[in-house]
Amino acid sequence: MEKYDVLVIGGSTTGSWFARKMAEKGHKVLMIEKEEKKNISRAYDIFHMSKKEMDQFGLEIPEPGSKEFGFTFEGSPVMSPFGNYAKSGKPATVVGLHKHEYILFMHEKAKKAGAKIVCGAEFTELVFGENGKVKGAKYKTSKGEKEVEAKLVADCTGIPALARRQLPDTSTVENFRLTNRDVFFVVLYYVKYLDEKVRARDLDASFLNYKVWSAPSGEEHGAILGVGGNYGYDYAEEIFKTQFRKNVKWPDYKVEKVEKGLTPYHRGIYSFVDDGFIALGDTACLTKPTCGEGCTSSLVQCEIAVDVIDGLLKEDKALSRENMWSINCEYIKKQGIAFDSMRPLLMGIVSLSPKEAEYLFKKDIIFSRKILGNQGEDLDITPKDVADILTGIATGVATGKIKPTTVGAIAKGLLGMVEVTNLYNQYPDSPAGYFEWKDKADAMWDKIGSMADKCDKEILRRLGY
Repeated sequence: MEKYDVLVIGGSTTGSWFARKMAEKGHKVLMIEKEEKKNISRAYDIFHMSKKEMDQFGLEIPEPGSKEFGFTFEGSPVMSPFGNYAKSGKPATVVGLHKHEYILFMHEKAKKAGAKIVCGAEFTELVFGENGKVKGAKYKTSKGEKEVEAKLVADCTGIPALARRQLPDTSTVENFRLTNRDVFFVVLYYVKYLDEKVRARDLDASFLNYKVWSAPSGEEHGAILGVGGNYGYDYAEEIFKTQFRKNVKWPDYKVEKVEKGLTPYHRGIYSFVDDGFIALGDTACLTKPTCGEGCTSSLVQCEIAVDVIDGLLKEDKALSRENMWSINCEYIKKQGIAFDSMRPLLMGIVSLSPKEAEYLFKKDIIFSRKILGNQGEDLDITPKDVADILTGIATGVATGKIKPTTVGAIAKGLLGMVEVTNLYNQYPDSPAGYFEWKDKADAMWDKIGSMADKCDKEILRRLGY
């Protein structure tokens, strides 16, 4: 039986980066990927990452003209529902990359660091020791089934969470399955503008109220118009057609191709680690709440994990839940609170009608540069901010710009934001207090609900959901 320090299941962005970094630290790493090399990451052609984050995590930017490189552009503003007001964050250069080619590029970097990669290798089951701890996994290839022993198994299989879901209910890592309420079904329209005077890059923007965005496609007069929604692709397409296209003036275009895929839209799992096991990236439901992007937000978690796990391996310490618990604690402080506290506020935001949201954009209330400009990162909402928001909403009600019935949804979102922040600040510093804390968190999220609760009920009814 082959033995490794780390077995990585799943070879897309998160798995490839984690495998490379652990190999660079001198550890014996095996990464298995169910797809054959030619089929890896084919759901999307183009994906985007900020240059700042690529530099931060040591992700090389390919040379212009290479098969991996697409283009660069400046970060897009968040637009009001009718397109009259824009809220921009700090200027940021975004890199467009061809995903299949760039993932293979990442594989080569991991191999050069010393990681072994096996494609066409499908994970089948976790292997547990007599003490119930994860001690490895089985996978199958065209040549048959193999079993691998590892000090750590890292689940990077994304939304299916194939290994995480095999953990027992007693695990500190949750084993729930994401449903159609817990993901965004993403539709990407690659379009070409009919008027050649239209510059696609002048239209880069995101429309939070419809979960719609526009980004470059790499063609001079082309763009990617994307939309995401819970329940199904048909729901996302209906929102795009009946709401975005109805309310926002947009140049005429021809659709040249359509791509579809999924991204998690669920609060992050409470604990990433258990004995001999870690869940990373989409498997752990780590995506930016304002846009659903998960590549670089996952690497914040991975960077913490690499440092902790490397230290434990070099000191010949067990990769137990107790010894790896600091990964949870550091992530919660560094990114988890900011991301998950945004979710209830965003649920309040999408309760607004387009006219109400347009008014708040104009007055810089909720739809402000502070809240929207940084995509939820490093967000520090003070009591004064909350008071100012409530005062602004009260003024909107008094002037007839906001319906009184809307106030409750906004207030619930703000209170939920505060409640999440307070509870996550009490995250246990060891596994000993975890299950008691988890019960409180479950009750809180049951009360808060999810973004799926805010979907258009008439459209859902019409589509049969």
